[in-house]
Amino acid sequence: MVKKKEFIGLQIIRIHTVEIAYSIGRLWSILKTDSMKRIKFLLIFLLLCSLGANGQWVSNAPLYHQQDDNSMYSGKYAWNLSRIVNTMKWIDNNRRGATDSVFVSVLDSAYRKLKAFRDSPVNYCLLDKQLDLINLKLDKAWNDSYQRCTPYGLVRKEILSGKPDETDKLILDGIGFREENKPEKAYSCFKKAVEKDSTRLNYYFFVIMAELENKGDTAKALDYLNRVIRSGKDKKITTFNPYLTRAWIYTSRKQYSPATDDLNRVLEKDTGNIPALYNRAYVKEHVKDYAGTIADYQYMLKCLQSKPFRAFADSALILNNIGWNYYFLKEYELCAEYACKSLLLKPDDSYALDTRGSGYYGLGEYERCIDDMTKAIGSNAELANSWYLRGMSYLKLNRLDKACADLSKATVLGVAEASEAMKGLCQPPDNAAVEKQRQFPNKKLPSVKNRFRVDPNGNMNIRL
Repeated sequence: MVKKKEFIGLQIIRIHTVEIAYSIGRLWSILKTDSMKRIKFLLIFLLLCSLGANGQWVSNAPLYHQQDDNSMYSGKYAWNLSRIVNTMKWIDNNRRGATDSVFVSVLDSAYRKLKAFRDSPVNYCLLDKQLDLINLKLDKAWNDSYQRCTPYGLVRKEILSGKPDETDKLILDGIGFREENKPEKAYSCFKKAVEKDSTRLNYYFFVIMAELENKGDTAKALDYLNRVIRSGKDKKITTFNPYLTRAWIYTSRKQYSPATDDLNRVLEKDTGNIPALYNRAYVKEHVKDYAGTIADYQYMLKCLQSKPFRAFADSALILNNIGWNYYFLKEYELCAEYACKSLLLKPDDSYALDTRGSGYYGLGEYERCIDDMTKAIGSNAELANSWYLRGMSYLKLNRLDKACADLSKATVLGVAEASEAMKGLCQPPDNAAVEKQRQFPNKKLPSVKNRFRVDPNGNMNIRL
């Protein structure tokens, strides 16, 4: 085992020089209690500075593989840090749009603990037990919410409270197969159930969701929905809102007119239906009714005042979307203003930074645009709009090399305007990279215009 003093020196030498400041701070905290003389610290620092931009090993001996597992440079340190960051992202995405106050309370508690770990100078290697406990609590909370609030859990509970018949058993089997990640078997059970007894309209939810989730067949899903609606008994359905679900399918098929009709019907009966408002705002944005989109978002903010357990997370998203739509209206000051309001609720959000940077670009404040877009790219390197407008800002400031690099990246990510801006100024990007992006786009990341989606059950989900 390498001695602690030798190990620290060798690891510091290994680090890329862009990490100098961070490394020195961590090393200095160790030296406060270590017997190593301060002069050794200065020697290591001078040696590090002499390595140049790339940093080099001073020995070919495999000392790196003998490091202490509790070191801040060990794999466990990086692993636990990634657990903290990714769990926080998971919480952030599941908290938005959540309708279960008990579940949200557990999420908020876990988020605060994880944020404290992330922001405090602790050795992440020693957090295994704490992180495992948080994950267990989140797992339990999610499962509890699933049983109490989703149609799958509620219908199962209802069936088991009585005397299940053959149709009921098919539904129970289908739910079980779905939980075991056996979608084909689940779909078969759900389909047989509605064919066996077409009068049980609540059960149509399961086959519709199976068609959408597993088959991707919106035509068949619409056929089932239309059967339910034509029955004239849709008021008795408790598992889903057929009009809201049909509106979502129409939206996914870019049939915005019938989608709007269904959403208006839902909102006539329930003016504060948040999923319907989200979906209608989404539709209005896609038909370029930006003023109408803003009006729906503003009304949502009022509705959320009566739902304090979800107002925080949802409001940050809504404020950012309002700012984004003001950008399309060329109201750049309001664009930046609402993005700032969103960032007050959720600092360093990449989408809000992108929106504010877009506003700054429209106002001609190119340095501020560059600053925000750089932060946004640091959090989400696939934000095409951030690369594009940062490149355009560099172009406005006559920093041609940086402009060409950013515009080339934006072109690869699919921004046609970036390709046009490069003509006559920059070397075009590799055609192979552009073609690869066209054929295999990163489906986890949205168009910059689409900040959220609404699932077939009317629940809003953030697009990552």
